[in-house]
Amino acid sequence: MRRRTILASAGALAASCVAPATDAPPSRTPTASPAPTPTPDRVERLVAPLSLEQRVGQLMSVAFHGPRVTAALEAMIRGRAVGGVVLRTENAEDASALAALAADLQRIAREAGVPPLLLSLDQEGGPVVRVQRGMTALPGQMALAATPAPEDSVRRAVAVTASELAANGVRWNLAPVADVNDEPRNPIIGNRSFGSDPRRVAGLVDAAVRAYGASPVLSCAKHFPGHGSTDVDSHTGLPRIASDRARLDRVELVPFRAAIAAGVPTVMGAHIVVPALDPTPDLPVSLSSRVMTGLLRGELGFAGLAVTDDLEMGALAAIGEAQAGLRAFAAGADHLLFRFDEAAQVDGHARIVAAVRDGAIPVSRLDAAVRRVLAAKIAAGLYDAAPLPRPDAAAGAAVAMDLARQSITLLRGGGILPLRGRVYAVATTQADIASVPGDGDLATELAAMRGDVVARRFAAASEGFIAGAVAEARAADVVVAGVADIGTNDDQRRLVGALAAVRPTVLVSLRAPYDVLDAPNAAAAVCAYGGRVATLRAVAEVLTGARRPVGTLPVDIPGLYAIGAGMKDFR
Repeated sequence: MRRRTILASAGALAASCVAPATDAPPSRTPTASPAPTPTPDRVERLVAPLSLEQRVGQLMSVAFHGPRVTAALEAMIRGRAVGGVVLRTENAEDASALAALAADLQRIAREAGVPPLLLSLDQEGGPVVRVQRGMTALPGQMALAATPAPEDSVRRAVAVTASELAANGVRWNLAPVADVNDEPRNPIIGNRSFGSDPRRVAGLVDAAVRAYGASPVLSCAKHFPGHGSTDVDSHTGLPRIASDRARLDRVELVPFRAAIAAGVPTVMGAHIVVPALDPTPDLPVSLSSRVMTGLLRGELGFAGLAVTDDLEMGALAAIGEAQAGLRAFAAGADHLLFRFDEAAQVDGHARIVAAVRDGAIPVSRLDAAVRRVLAAKIAAGLYDAAPLPRPDAAAGAAVAMDLARQSITLLRGGGILPLRGRVYAVATTQADIASVPGDGDLATELAAMRGDVVARRFAAASEGFIAGAVAEARAADVVVAGVADIGTNDDQRRLVGALAAVRPTVLVSLRAPYDVLDAPNAAAAVCAYGGRVATLRAVAEVLTGARRPVGTLPVDIPGLYAIGAGMKDFR
């Protein structure tokens, strides 16, 4: 049974409070899901024994600090039947710790007699992963889009990720990113996106959703209705998209339509302001009924689980996490992602309970959302769990290495590649948005491949570091600079400019590929799209001439390179 059909059954039950959803037929035969079908009767039997407080608890996922279940988290599970837990790097440093923690959490839920927990993780690949040790650190979405056969690359990556997550107790991956990144200064999406062309992004989102549909892991298309054209990070501020509705239909909404047609089981609303969709001043679309109900449900026909982005993000700071949760639920979100604030978790729960009890929110709206949550849990196999085989770690690592090698893109060689003579390499240790145990850096990897490389690494390039690097670089024949988003990181831009002024410099973009815009004096430019170890080794192979580059650019770099650019040789 397809996941879109599975969750549509829960949507049908919700017709009393949400306009009936329509499901357009998929563009191709969908991959069968191994999950059982949650019939309406089964869902109703699961809802019936839950108290008001427990039903409200099912609307929430919460996060917690540290590697062990806290007293506050256990109280949320036992006392309020919280529906899920969002897991982060600090909760599990490796796969075995993740599996043990997942088992412990589900044990607590069983003992409490509440529904099993929907455990989720941001294991996007590339710049955003939560657990690396004991799991496969795959290239990110933009890297996969750069490979010669991107749809196949996406399917291979999803197969590895889903098998590892499921085997370690996680049945909900908060991926894929469905944003179209067409803003070079975007500080938070960038290489998390499949690219800047809406149709190409839509095709790869479709491939990802269908691949997850063939696994025991739910996918999540994010960040609806599209975060790719913003220049503000919603973790720290409130982004705004000024586009008119015609452009939104032509660009931002295209991948989400594709995800829904492919049967995506969950969609995440973004904390961004989009006046063309809701003109209410400074209202994030995640709190807008026009967007989360009218557009997502009514117009686009989404029948699955609508979820918020993290409610503790800076974009909602003026509203407050608990109140934002209440407003998001009233607007149409079925599941609310609370972060670490334990008081906000309790307060948010209490506010929704009170709103339902007082009649401000209809009981029918609550039950519709709970049905969708429980249907998603059935679709994820949480009520019909069967032992899963342990993934082949060596096979996963081989896939990661192969995909990384296929993604490396050479934009210009400048006559200095492959590397010859004395090499001075400098690289950031903060190449990826999320740092996890086991990360490396390009300078160290390059030095491991060529013993004569002078390697320097930095977290932030101070003026003193830049001066020292320039002095050391004068003794070299060529410089390699591994950097990340120099358009928004002034220190790295100054470092590259200073190095390129004294020696021929190879610019290696370890995040989004737009760095070349801000390094006009770099002799050569290579796009790696990430900084995990497999990618660092793959780019080192290209720099040294051990392998030829085969990747092509998945985005337009304004005024310089079009989608599809990429040299297959060094000249």
